[in-house]
Amino acid sequence: MKKSPVIIAGTISAVLAASLWGGLFGVWRDKLDDLLFTTKPASTEIVIVAIDEASLQSIGQWPWPRAVFGRAINSLSSADMIGIDVNFKEKSGRGDADDDYLASALHDSNGKVVLSSEIGSDGGLILPLEKFAANSSHGPTNVIVSPDGVVRRVRFEQNGYPGFSWRIAMMRFIDSLGLPMRSAEPVRINYRGAGGTFTVLSFKDVLENKIPGDFSKDKIVLIGVTAVDLHDYHQTPFGIMSGIELQANAVQTIIDGAIFWSSDVVDILAVILLAILVTILAFRIKSFAKLGLSVIAVLAGYNLIVFLSFDKFFILDLFYPNLAVVLSVVVSVTFQYITTHKEKKFIQDSFSRYLAPQVVNELIKNPSRLRLGGERRNMTTLFSDIRGFTTISEKMSPEQLTKFINRYFTVMTQIVFDHGGVIDKYIGDAVMAFWGAPLNDDKHALHGILTALGMMAGLREFNRESERLGEPIIDIGIGVNSGYVTVGNMGSERRFNYTVLGDNVNLASRLEGLNKTYATNVIVSQATIGMLSEEDIKKYSIVVRELGEAQVKGKEFATKIYEIKSSV
Repeated sequence: MKKSPVIIAGTISAVLAASLWGGLFGVWRDKLDDLLFTTKPASTEIVIVAIDEASLQSIGQWPWPRAVFGRAINSLSSADMIGIDVNFKEKSGRGDADDDYLASALHDSNGKVVLSSEIGSDGGLILPLEKFAANSSHGPTNVIVSPDGVVRRVRFEQNGYPGFSWRIAMMRFIDSLGLPMRSAEPVRINYRGAGGTFTVLSFKDVLENKIPGDFSKDKIVLIGVTAVDLHDYHQTPFGIMSGIELQANAVQTIIDGAIFWSSDVVDILAVILLAILVTILAFRIKSFAKLGLSVIAVLAGYNLIVFLSFDKFFILDLFYPNLAVVLSVVVSVTFQYITTHKEKKFIQDSFSRYLAPQVVNELIKNPSRLRLGGERRNMTTLFSDIRGFTTISEKMSPEQLTKFINRYFTVMTQIVFDHGGVIDKYIGDAVMAFWGAPLNDDKHALHGILTALGMMAGLREFNRESERLGEPIIDIGIGVNSGYVTVGNMGSERRFNYTVLGDNVNLASRLEGLNKTYATNVIVSQATIGMLSEEDIKKYSIVVRELGEAQVKGKEFATKIYEIKSSV
């Protein structure tokens, strides 16, 4: 059992660590992490100029002339940065003059302009037309879509090329705070909220000068599609969002320095520590209520650490560590239930044949009260034997003998059980019983004597039944002694018996044999009589007659012995 918590915690840790490292349940990990992100106040630093339905109706069918974008750039001359999430990789269908107008606007723009490029299916970069690229910067706008179809991350760098959002933030930082951190690994977008969080202006209103001239002053202006018919929408943790709003959130994430990091190694360590902690608690705390409260406390503590860590831009995994807690407590409790059930079955199977039912039930409720192996205890032992049974048995057929002795043992065994005793064994026609183990019994001497008297009363009823059945009438002798003996499960690993050993056990057997000498039925030792109180003797009408001292085999000194009867 001592190794069980280690094995359980180790197995759970190994399985979950391998699953985490292998990317299993990655979607569920992301979905739980989504819960950490909350809405934040809208940023006024970024403004979106939307190519919306109203602009399509006003300006005309898509794609628009390049000159339209040139005019928009001219209208946004006070902006610090302009990012255009529109692909200009092919020549205009309206001729070179149309492309030249946009190229000129890019060249003359007061604000820095970043155009959209694209990572092709072959991994190469698809650039805007040379005349546009020569007068602006560019970056890939490809998004990272998780297996569940949600866009949660952005790459600052894609195939060695600075991304669209990182390019915009980089050019902004050059003039202010310096270069932001650049990571080749995908970075979690710190969304400000659902679609419409950023200030959104219609493209046609900018083109028609319906917006105050200084609205874009020193701001980052992002131009992109929001019209539903142009199909530039993505699923995000905050719902459906247009591509340009997604880029706005990515740019804002970089500018804010809200770069979230995570580590599978740290998450695996959390899994291991929690699995060990909860498994230990599950094995040490036996109360379900206390265990439940302890597990809740562990879950609350870990998740509090997750939230505090999140405030420091480090994302601790919610899925696997919490799963480790749940699995550890479920597996540990289940394991203990199964082993406890086996332990109870072991007790039931091992002791039901020679323990009183109430004693067996007590052991099942409290297995710790049973100490397997030998121990020294002060106990009372009883031996009973049928007088002249060899002669009687020779006159009976095997079937008759078996039925007769089983009926006798049934009567005597029940009397032992009625007084909380243990049937050690049946030796031919003899019964060996004891009191004081496996449960403590402060009145073991009294219970042994009451059993002896009960056997004599039971014998009288047994003989009356035998007379009615035409079976032999028998007589028995009983010896009872108290003292320290060794008790426990003894035998081999394959077969053992719960029994008692020692001189005081042998003395009880010798006393049983003395009944023939003294013409008595029950003889007890001075040690047993000495443990009776006057109150016990009166209460149970016990008649005690001293027989004197007897020298029994195996004893150096004579032993004072007594006959007992019941006055009732």
